[in-house]
Amino acid sequence: MFRLPTHLETFIPPPREQVPQTRPWRGTLILPTSGSPSSAPQELRCTAAETEGDNQVDVWPTRFVVQTISQRPLLQEMQAWAKTNVPPICMFMPDRLSDQDTHRRNQANFETFATMLAENQFIAIAPWNLPDRLSGGGIIIFSTRASHSLLVGAVFLNSAFPDFLAGLVPPPARPTIGLPRALLYNNPSDRQTLPNIATSQRHSQSPTSSRASRFSG
Repeated sequence: MFRLPTHLETFIPPPREQVPQTRPWRGTLILPTSGSPSSAPQELRCTAAETEGDNQVDVWPTRFVVQTISQRPLLQEMQAWAKTNVPPICMFMPDRLSDQDTHRRNQANFETFATMLAENQFIAIAPWNLPDRLSGGGIIIFSTRASHSLLVGAVFLNSAFPDFLAGLVPPPARPTIGLPRALLYNNPSDRQTLPNIATSQRHSQSPTSSRASRFSG
């Protein structure tokens, strides 16, 4: 049996103080169409790992219809709000897919979306569409300077989006048309073997340093 060296044991909190690890969310972000009637919604296969706070990924839907707030740049305002109000936070990243071509295409599309948000200083929203389970607004998605392979998610489980978004949230995006309603809900059959993603960022960094680096931007 493997034994942790004695000089490292002091870094591990006793069992009563350890925070249970949350399994990452795995699902799809459905992006708005380009505006052409013939264009199909783009789907990004993603994983979201909890980094700060309780974001209750076990009750999230497996699919989100994402809406970009493009009326004006809001990134700095969102970063400032998040630093002050400390909502539950997750990090979105491209899922690891078994087919290499599909994986590379999915990752490239994810990075294109993240780059667009960063360069325009835009944010995006992903409403819950689960009034029977979650009464809040949903998730606000925004870029991080750390990587275009990551997106920050500020989670609003039971509260509305911040007041500075009043009047800016668009009506439901067109990808909802033609999608079976069941796809917007948590479908256990969609769950596959979860990737081995480290969710210990909240333990390996102090809340102050991790939050500052994540929201710098």
